[in-house]
Amino acid sequence: MKAIHFFKALLMVILCSLFTQCLPEAPKYPYITNFDSLNVEAKKISDSLEWYIKQWYSGKASANLPLRYLPKGYNYDQYKDFKLVKYEDIDLKNQWVRRKPHEIDFNKLYGSFPDPHVSYFLVPAFLVPFGGKVYIEGDFPHSRFFNVQITPPFDAHEYRYDKWSGKGEVSIVDADVVPLPGNQNPFLPNADRTVKNRAYQIVYEMAMGNPCAVDPTHKPPYRGNGKIRYGSSIQYQGPWAMDKKRGHTRGIWDFGDIWLRYYAVDKGLDGDAGVKVPKIYYELKTGEKYFLTVNTEGMVKASETTMAQRVKGNSHPAPYNGPNIGWDKQFGIFLQITSGVSHALYREKESDKEYIRKLDLGVNGRGESMPPPACYEPHATTCAYAAILTSGTSIKSGNVFVITGKLPTYPDTRNGETTFKPAQCRYWSITSYDAEFPFSKIKGLEQTSVMDDELVLDKNRKYIICYSRPEDRPANATKENGVTWVNWGYTCTQSFSIRWISVTPEWDFKQSPSEINLPWAKSTWSGTQFNKGYIGSNDTTGFLGGYHPVKHYMGKKDFESLGNNLDAYKIPDWRIYQ
Repeated sequence: MKAIHFFKALLMVILCSLFTQCLPEAPKYPYITNFDSLNVEAKKISDSLEWYIKQWYSGKASANLPLRYLPKGYNYDQYKDFKLVKYEDIDLKNQWVRRKPHEIDFNKLYGSFPDPHVSYFLVPAFLVPFGGKVYIEGDFPHSRFFNVQITPPFDAHEYRYDKWSGKGEVSIVDADVVPLPGNQNPFLPNADRTVKNRAYQIVYEMAMGNPCAVDPTHKPPYRGNGKIRYGSSIQYQGPWAMDKKRGHTRGIWDFGDIWLRYYAVDKGLDGDAGVKVPKIYYELKTGEKYFLTVNTEGMVKASETTMAQRVKGNSHPAPYNGPNIGWDKQFGIFLQITSGVSHALYREKESDKEYIRKLDLGVNGRGESMPPPACYEPHATTCAYAAILTSGTSIKSGNVFVITGKLPTYPDTRNGETTFKPAQCRYWSITSYDAEFPFSKIKGLEQTSVMDDELVLDKNRKYIICYSRPEDRPANATKENGVTWVNWGYTCTQSFSIRWISVTPEWDFKQSPSEINLPWAKSTWSGTQFNKGYIGSNDTTGFLGGYHPVKHYMGKKDFESLGNNLDAYKIPDWRIYQ
C-alpha cells in the first residue's frame, strides 16, 4: 500500500485533464518565497499545541483537542474527534491503522498500490510540538524486513501534498534499531532469528531545519546510529493545497505520518509477525507523556473497500510497452504517474520531459537538481530502502507475457530458518496493478504479485514468469518445467512494480539498483541525462546484466513449442503479434 488514503478527487481531476491532453500549468517554485515566515507560522502551530497539551495535562482543559489547535489544511472529512490520552491510559487498539498481508483474490482486490506480501501499520495523524519526542516500543518481528518511517523535520523548501505526494520520511531500518538492555536484535548479520528476548525502543525528536542537516542518517544509504532519529509532525503542502482547479483548498498545513512495515512475515504467522503491535507515545520536552487518538473511520472505510477485477480490454501491448522498452526507476509517485501519462499521450520529446520535471518541482518541490534531500530517491509513503522499477503491458487473448531474469540472493526466513544471513538483497517482488486506474472506482487496484521465494529457479537462479488468462495457460507453463505461471485475469492492461530492497552493505551488491548506482538524472525517463542503456532497454546489456528482468510476448502456441525443461536465456525475445 503506497498510502492507505491514496488518490483524492484532486488527482482524478489532474489525471483526467492529462489524458484529455489539457495539460496543467506547472506551479512556480517556490510557492511562498518567504521561508522565514513559514518557519514562524510552523513554530506558532507547535507552540499553541504545546500550550494546550500542558493545560490539559494539568487538568485545566478538555481532552478533546479543539480544531483551532490543528494544522489548517488536514483532511477534515477523514479525520475527526481528536482526543488526548495520558500515557497510562493508552490502548494499543487505538493506535495503528493496519493492512495485513493477503492472497490475491480477483473478487476482492485492494487498492492504493499494495504489495500483498507486506504488513502495513500507520499512525495517520500524529501531533507533537517541536522539541518533543516520539517513542515506539515493541519486539522485533518475525519477518524478512522491518522499518519505521516518520515525516521529516520541518523544511518548507520541499512539500508533502495531501500526505501522498512529495517529500519522503526519515527512516530507521531493522539492523540499526538498538535492542533494550538484556535483549538482542535478530536482524543483524548471522544473528539468531529465534531469540526470545527481542524488545526495542525507537526514538524520534521533532525538529525544524533541512532534514539532512538535522539528521545525518537521512542520506543514501540511510544507515547509522540507531539511538535517535529526527522528524516533524507539522508539514507544509505547497501550492496545490490552495489551487481551486486541482487542489483541495483546505489550507497549506497538515500533520505528519508514522509508518511501520513488515515485509515477508514468517509463514504460519498473521500480519502482526508473531509479536504484539508496538506501543507508541509522545513526550513534550518538559516530560509530559501522552498520545493523540483520532476517529479514522472515514479513512479506514476508503482504504478497506475492495472491488472485483475489472473485465476490461483485449489488445496487444502499446508501442510504449513494446519489445524494446525495459524499465523505469521511480523517484516519486506523482513523477512516475505523470511520466506514464505522457507516454500514453505519445508526448515523449525533450520539451515534454522538461514539462514533467517543472510540474514535479512546482507541485512537490522535488527534482534531480534540488539540494538534498529533495533530490533523493525516497518519496512520500514509500519504503526508503526499496528501489522501485516500473513497466507495463497489455495481453491480448490467446497470448502470453513472459519475464525472465536472474534473481539476486536473499536471506531465507519464512520457513523457520534460524540464522539471518547476509545476501545480495533483502527482498524482491513483482506486483502488477490496473494500469487504467484513473477510470477505476478504486485506484491502484492490485492484480498479481509474486515474491522472491515463490519463484521457480534453476540451478543458476534464473526464473521464467509466464502471465496469461487461465484459458491461455500453456501446457508447459509448470513448475516441473521451470516456469512460474501467474493468472493475469481479465484486466488487459496492467503496470508492474518491482520492489528491490537493499540494506547496504550487508544485503547489497554491485548491481543493486540503488540511487547511488542508478541516479535520478540518468535512470528515470524524465531525467536530464536519461540513459536508456541503464535499465530502459529490454535486454541484459545494461547495468543489471543478467539480473535485468527481460520481457517477452508471444502466442500461447509459441510458448508451448518451446517444449519442456525451459531455459530462461532461450526464451524468444518477442514474437510477432498473433
